[in-house]
Amino acid sequence: MSDSPATLKHILVVEDDDAYARLVRRMLEAEGFRVTTAKDFVSALPIIEGSDEVDLLLADVNLPPGTPHGLSVGLMAEGRRSDLKTIYMSGSIDMEAIARFAPNAKVLRKPFTAAELAAVIKTALEAK
Repeated sequence: MSDSPATLKHILVVEDDDAYARLVRRMLEAEGFRVTTAKDFVSALPIIEGSDEVDLLLADVNLPPGTPHGLSVGLMAEGRRSDLKTIYMSGSIDMEAIARFAPNAKVLRKPFTAAELAAVIKTALEAK
């Protein structure tokens, strides 16, 4: 683990694919981030509404049918935590659809490397 400011940052990952969630967790923890994972909107909600500091939300856009999609999770989270940074991830991105709901959304295309993920996260956390 490094001595970078990343060691102080908490990231909530909302990803319904368990294997991908574990992979992303390992990538982020290797960079010194503290990571909490949630499978869907329902399991993310108590974390978002809780008192624990969350610095960044990394949400899969395509969550299971019948549940709110990642954009809904992100928009709800940003409404409750105004200083929260949000990055969406997806393997099948329809940027026009995303732009209708979240015009300034940052989207990371799956699959991504650990270096790509770290760069996007660090840039988002450094932005004002």
